[in-house]
Amino acid sequence: MRVARYTEALQALLDAARREGVAAIGRIQDIQERSLTVNNGVLERVSAGQAAGLGVHVFTPEGLAGFASTDRITPAEAARLVREAAALARAAAPLDPERNRAIFELPPGDARVLPNPGRALADTPARAQSEALLAVNREAQALARGFSVRSGHFVADEEWRVVRSDGTDVSFSLPHAFVRHDFTARSRSGAATTGCAVSGADASVLLDPANQERLLRRARAAVGRARAVLDAPRVRGGSYTLVLDYALAKGLAHEAFGHASETDGAETSILARDGTLRLGEQVARPSVSIVDEPILGDYAYQPISANGLPRETVFIIRHGVLECGLGDLFSAAKAGVPVTGACRAESYRSRPLPRMSNIRIEVEGAAPLQADVDTIQPEELRQALLASGLIASSEQVLFLSGYKGGQVNPKLGDFVFNCAAIYDLSDGASPRQPAVFSGKSLSALWAIRAGLGALHLDAMGHCGKGGQSVPSSGGSHAFLVLDAHPDVVIGGT
Repeated sequence: MRVARYTEALQALLDAARREGVAAIGRIQDIQERSLTVNNGVLERVSAGQAAGLGVHVFTPEGLAGFASTDRITPAEAARLVREAAALARAAAPLDPERNRAIFELPPGDARVLPNPGRALADTPARAQSEALLAVNREAQALARGFSVRSGHFVADEEWRVVRSDGTDVSFSLPHAFVRHDFTARSRSGAATTGCAVSGADASVLLDPANQERLLRRARAAVGRARAVLDAPRVRGGSYTLVLDYALAKGLAHEAFGHASETDGAETSILARDGTLRLGEQVARPSVSIVDEPILGDYAYQPISANGLPRETVFIIRHGVLECGLGDLFSAAKAGVPVTGACRAESYRSRPLPRMSNIRIEVEGAAPLQADVDTIQPEELRQALLASGLIASSEQVLFLSGYKGGQVNPKLGDFVFNCAAIYDLSDGASPRQPAVFSGKSLSALWAIRAGLGALHLDAMGHCGKGGQSVPSSGGSHAFLVLDAHPDVVIGGT
């Protein structure tokens, strides 16, 4: 691995920490990136970059912390950073900051190198990527006559090495890549935008024929959504039985429940009381679980935390009961949960924070689905739901498709999401204009009635928190069914 060449600098860091009488965590990031954009058949941009740097986090015996970083990874610079971070930590003492000695309670570490689950960017010709992106953009244009079609491809070959004063020395890769189409159509009544993507670990998301076919299927569905809603009527605001596709379910899991379980926010979380997570409380139906887990080859894969601890599979909710939180080394104990290795950092310059990796909603006893989730039509979905007994023909049911972002207030539990299309399944699966999906997080959690189809966990995005952005992924069964609830509404103001 590229990070293997920094051993001398890291040894100087640890030696300096011993001399200063502090515990240290050193984090090296070495990242190579390539990004391409094609707009309506024209290759607009090809860019590449690389960076490497060192972040040093030190802790005095009293539990005071300091942090410093550099993009010059030399033994002298590493030792200087330790002195600087130690001075910052000690300078904070007169301010009486919160102290934390969790690093001193860790068991002795070890040395490990985790293999790269993706293909190195250096082994991927940029010409092959640009030719492939132009080809898939042409295919998308053929599907979307009259649309503007923008296609993007991004690959990051990212390596980390984390050392600690207790002997831990672990190297691991966080490769991630995607290819994406964005479609825009206009009519006299307005505009419709939608998109689709395939994500994974490396450039195979674009270059592999199976992924090209997957992207084409998803593009066909996205264009169909945009055409259907372009001149469709608006939905009447109110509460309905809802069917969510797995991308919207991922957004619900990530924004509404995942952030509320991160232990650094427990003091203001709806899942906590007096700063402690409400473990053992029933917060959903017994059939519902929410799980966060690093998955090999996934867009948001992270096997090791930014503090050098293994990332664990966490059942945030198991059988409807709040079981655990996403606990990092320095906030888990205060929130009343174990350390689960949940810390992530955007770069070597960043202070690590508890973050999700791949988060999913599971419903016990989910009904089977024979159709392909990428090609199923709204009327087919309606028939499958009726045949499985998951909805009744007399219900007012809306199907929400295509996640387009949202936000949540973890303290109040208020969420607002946007979708690309709505179909009224109680009116022949007829299309409606996209509308806001909003409400109370815990009400939405209790409303989850059933799942349809196998788990699909490749809904990708980016998670912003604390001024940092990191890859995110997740999903659920192909579709989730939610009961109508007065605290969960579609449309309105």
